[in-house]
Amino acid sequence: MDGRSKTKGEQRWHDTVADVCGCICCILDGRPRNYEEQAYVSIHHCDGRTKKHAHWYVLPLCAGHHQPGTGPIKSMKAVHGNKAEFIAEYAREIALLEACTQMVEVAGRDVPVEVRALLAKWYASQQYQNHQNEAAA
Repeated sequence: MDGRSKTKGEQRWHDTVADVCGCICCILDGRPRNYEEQAYVSIHHCDGRTKKHAHWYVLPLCAGHHQPGTGPIKSMKAVHGNKAEFIAEYAREIALLEACTQMVEVAGRDVPVEVRALLAKWYASQQYQNHQNEAAA
């Protein structure tokens, strides 16, 4: 994979979000994380791998929700399949990151300031305001 190497802090965030959440989309599908087993997820980079925030703006996804046709349920919507269908089924990636962050907080684990900064930027955006208005309608 191209892109810059992860820092120790970024790797720690990947490990934390994967450990706490498992696959965020499986949770939304009603298949919650089994904490008696290791989470088998890959880290999806929502905005490439080279930008400054690239390794903070990530989601833990199982194979089927990451790449089309690779999971145990072939009908799973995958982020690298039809992204519009994925968003319609689950949410925008930033909203999924927000859900992951909330789960990490509830688990009593630290959320890095870099992740909080991404979310703060989202909350301040016009897209977020439109998103909130759509949800209220």
